[in-house]
Amino acid sequence: MPLFGRRPGLISYSEGAVVAGFDTAAELRARLGDPAGAWEFLRRFARAWELGESGDPARSETQLDGALREAYAVGGVLDPGALEVQDNVLVFHYADPMITETMWGIPLDVAGQPDPPVVINTGDGTWQPYLERVSLACVDLALTAVIQDHDERLGNACELPAEMVESAMAAFNRVPLPDLPMWIGVEESPVRWWSGPGQLLRTHGDGGVWLWVSAQTRDDLEAVYAAIPCAEWNT
Repeated sequence: MPLFGRRPGLISYSEGAVVAGFDTAAELRARLGDPAGAWEFLRRFARAWELGESGDPARSETQLDGALREAYAVGGVLDPGALEVQDNVLVFHYADPMITETMWGIPLDVAGQPDPPVVINTGDGTWQPYLERVSLACVDLALTAVIQDHDERLGNACELPAEMVESAMAAFNRVPLPDLPMWIGVEESPVRWWSGPGQLLRTHGDGGVWLWVSAQTRDDLEAVYAAIPCAEWNT
């Protein structure tokens, strides 16, 4: 299977409407060329998965976070309590402190760029490269919000042994984000994203993996179960 899978047709939608059958991989692939495309994807994704009606208008108008205005204008993506300077890094997002002390930020010396690179600190006091574009880091955080906070009745998880991974994931499209570190525990890296219509999936680990699934509807979730018939789901 090619790294990023097939390219199904894009889904048409009317402005403001919830998009059923949203295919994350296809929608993002069509908009990777520039920051404006990534921010447009983020708006469409947030509507499709109902992340929030709106963001923080005051935050989105500040000059300090110019590269983040679009993300602040979308609800449910960034931590509203973030945005401070630590170690010459503009911190714009914190993970759930009950899980980890991880934070995401932009080095101050590149903060004026239109789409600057992002670094991550997992709580050990050191900053490591994360993604080369803050727009894509915000996309990753939006995907993570769906996996972590979506309706639990429309999600599930399972552990896939190494011999099952390739055949199981062949039914889905690879979301065009690079392999990422698992910020909860580096030993569980890499994180990879996948999708189908109305389905979002995340794997983490190498060899055998943990698979997490969120679906827009019960039918979408049942379609995931049908595609991976040998999986032993948590619920």
